[in-house]
Amino acid sequence: MRTPILVTNFAYGTGPYLRTTDLAVALNNELEKSGRERCRILVPWVYGDRQKTVMLEEFAAHNEKYPNEILLDSALGGLLHSIFYTGTRSYEDALWQWVATYRDVSQAAHDYLSGTLKVETLHGERIKLSGKDIIAELSRSPRIRYDIAPSYFTSFAYVGEILERAQEEEGIAVDRALLQKGAEAAHWVESNHRFHCIAWPATFAYLGDERHQRYPTEIIVPPIAPPPIANDEELEPGIFVTITGIPGLERLYADAARLGLKLYSNNTDVVSGSVHLSPHVIPNKNISFQFARAGWSSIWLSMISGTPLVVPDFDLHDDPEIFFNNRSVEKLGLGMIYRGESLEEILKRSDDLKKSMARMKDEVLHRFGTFDGNRACAELFAKDF
Repeated sequence: MRTPILVTNFAYGTGPYLRTTDLAVALNNELEKSGRERCRILVPWVYGDRQKTVMLEEFAAHNEKYPNEILLDSALGGLLHSIFYTGTRSYEDALWQWVATYRDVSQAAHDYLSGTLKVETLHGERIKLSGKDIIAELSRSPRIRYDIAPSYFTSFAYVGEILERAQEEEGIAVDRALLQKGAEAAHWVESNHRFHCIAWPATFAYLGDERHQRYPTEIIVPPIAPPPIANDEELEPGIFVTITGIPGLERLYADAARLGLKLYSNNTDVVSGSVHLSPHVIPNKNISFQFARAGWSSIWLSMISGTPLVVPDFDLHDDPEIFFNNRSVEKLGLGMIYRGESLEEILKRSDDLKKSMARMKDEVLHRFGTFDGNRACAELFAKDF
């Protein structure tokens, strides 16, 4: 008897492929609890060896307990990569590429997933599967449609809403006609799902009651990421840098060295002089703060763990999502925007940041009774099956 398959669909970056895999694992756990069969988890393999290394590290314990449940698909990954925003081109160029090809790439993905799938386990074993065994799609801010099985949407916001609101902001230097084309493309991708789970707090949380439901199937859920686990490793005091490739951090690094603080990072190739560690150490009491691009995995990690967050100022040519994420970070007290301050100035603000983050953390717990949005979504989707 063939094993059913869950296929993931996500946006660019590291967080989305990890978080959709987390969600698929959570759904499998819910299915198993109710006496149903666990599914294989098919993950688009977008980023080559780097993605495999990260996933082996992140899901090591799971892979040992459920060998070969998580599978990588390079053909599907190649299709996603063709429309993703990467460091090799500007955001505006990537947006043009996406709006010009999203329907064609969606059709190509549908055709591929309708046939024989050549995939690999996390340890490199090659196997073949049938797309006929796909029973559900789990997405996080997707850029294409598979239209292969019932689809469940999760995100911090709708891309369509981001691109619509971006047209009204002077601080975003992207062609307005292109933003509108992107909003129309996003609506086509985002409208076709059984549920739309939007996390809180997230991109437009700063709007409060001014923001209205976009689809009748929308459900507000807790942060859609695994709650952080306490970390008591013996570490020298330092800061954790999870963002890479932006200029202007030399002063921050020099200040850290001057104050005797270690630099820790998950990518030592681009954070000169840093010690390689996983972001799982961020809750450690000796991590003074994390410096990261304003993605919601990083923001929620800081909020729940109580480790202050510092994010770079918005580059007006970057993805407009970051513009609105930064606004929520600042207005809700979830972190501070780095505008060239000395490290001493940042550390002086740490106590105030910890207090405002604790208030938001209490609000999430009061509203939902849990921080585990993955489990909340998985319970909902399992019942819908």
